[in-house]
Amino acid sequence: MPDEFISYFSPELVDEVIERCKILIAASPEQTKYRRDIGNAYFKKGLYPEALAAFIEAARLDPRDTSMLLAVGRCHELLGNIEAAVAAFETAKIQKPEWPDTYFWLGKIHFAAGRIAQSKECLLHTLQLNEQFGDALYILALVYEKEGNLAEAIATLKKLIALPPFLVRSQNPFPYEPELLFDDPVLLNETIRQMESFFRTNTGFTDIHFKLGMAYRRKGLKDKSMAEFRKALQINPNFHLARHYYWHWEDDDSSPE
Repeated sequence: MPDEFISYFSPELVDEVIERCKILIAASPEQTKYRRDIGNAYFKKGLYPEALAAFIEAARLDPRDTSMLLAVGRCHELLGNIEAAVAAFETAKIQKPEWPDTYFWLGKIHFAAGRIAQSKECLLHTLQLNEQFGDALYILALVYEKEGNLAEAIATLKKLIALPPFLVRSQNPFPYEPELLFDDPVLLNETIRQMESFFRTNTGFTDIHFKLGMAYRRKGLKDKSMAEFRKALQINPNFHLARHYYWHWEDDDSSPE
C-alpha cells in the first residue's frame, strides 16, 4: 500500500512552519516539541534525511517519547535502512507493548523484507489490540495471498471494506501544530480557510476538528470553536484535550478576552 498523505495545507504554509520552528529551536534548543514539529513538516515534504535528524534529536531529548521512536523507524524505512527501522520499532515495542501501531510497522517492514511468518505474527497481534486497524488488515491480506491462502485473503479484505471510511485512513493530514501560525493574523485566517475547505470533501478526522476549534478559539469565535470540539468528541469521546477546551473556554492566555 503506498503511503499517500492528504494535505489541506499549501506548501507555502508548510515552509512557514519549518522556518518558525527553526527560529524557536534556536531560541529553545532543548524544547522537544519544536524538534518534533519540524520533523513532521520535513516528513510531509518528503525530506526524509532532515526529518530523521530532527526526530533523532527529539528522541534524544525525550527518550521515553515512543512516538518519536516510531517516527525514526518510519524515516529509516523510507530511506531503505531496514535494520535500523526494525531496531527503532523494537525499542518502541518494549516501551509501549500495548500500542498496535508498533506491531503494524514491524509487520509491514517484515513483509517488505520477505519475512512473511514474522510479518503475519506482528499483524495478527496488531489486530488483537485493534481489530479495526485498516492498514494492518490490508497488509495481512497480502500476507495471506503470499502464502497462497486466498480464502483468508478475501475474508480479510472483506473486513477492511466493511470498516467505516474514516477508520481505513490512518494518516494524519497535518501532524504538526498549526498553532505555530496563529500569532500572524493572515496565516491564522489562511489556516482556517484551508481546514474549512478540507472538511467540504472529507470527514472523520478527529484531530483536525480539534485544530480548527483551536484556530476559531484564537479568533474569539466561541460558537464555531465549541462546534468543532463537539464534533471531535462525537468521533472520539476520549479526546481529553477537546473535552478540556469544550468545558474550559477561558483556561489560558490564548483564549480571547
